[in-house]
Amino acid sequence: MPRPASIVLSLLIVATAPPPASAAERFPLPLEEFGEGAREKVEALLNDYTLRRSPRLDHPILNPPLHQFLLDRPDVGAALARILKIGTYTVTGTGKDRFHASDPEGLDGELEILYRDGAHRVYFAEGIAKGGLLTVRGKALVVHEFQYRTADQGQLWVATQLTIYGKIENPLLALFLQIFSPLIGGLVDARISKAQGVVRQVSELMVDDRQGTYARIAASDQLTRDDLTKLRELMTLSEPFRVTR
Repeated sequence: MPRPASIVLSLLIVATAPPPASAAERFPLPLEEFGEGAREKVEALLNDYTLRRSPRLDHPILNPPLHQFLLDRPDVGAALARILKIGTYTVTGTGKDRFHASDPEGLDGELEILYRDGAHRVYFAEGIAKGGLLTVRGKALVVHEFQYRTADQGQLWVATQLTIYGKIENPLLALFLQIFSPLIGGLVDARISKAQGVVRQVSELMVDDRQGTYARIAASDQLTRDDLTKLRELMTLSEPFRVTR
């Protein structure tokens, strides 16, 4: 269960080296699969970015349908993080595959799902990061490739390859960050690991105690009845919980 909104928005404050000419050639999906508006956003960042990172992530899941539901509903994922006391960021839906995301650290922006299939999601974000006297504007494209596997004990896992392209819109700041790219690369990885740590904790809670975890979720008022019903079905709970509001 990834935390795409937090990962994408976190990357708006950092940058590394300028892109090589072959960036579009290494893109794992055919660009003709994207709609006209989405393709323009993808091509713009592939051709002009100040950040590229490719972390690989691995964690247990309950089942693929639940995992993909949460990929498509970052608003539900954010609510689960808050309910389970492992995250404080907020995501709200603003339209089909469109979301507004923010967190207490000063990140605020818009998130859009540009593409989905059974092994990929592509997210685009645009927003600001505020820190002290500095406000940074930027864009990010996240290509989320995933593959399921079963461990020896029968536990399902998901292996995720993220490819992140970020664009800082302040040229002087982008140049400064490029100069210090060796240090910044570590900062990017640390922020991704922090965001994915929340993802891992939510997933492990569901795997270790799905009944108890759902009971905590159902006792809150942060999800709609429809989302609670869908979540219970995807968590393959045999007995429904009584939900009072």
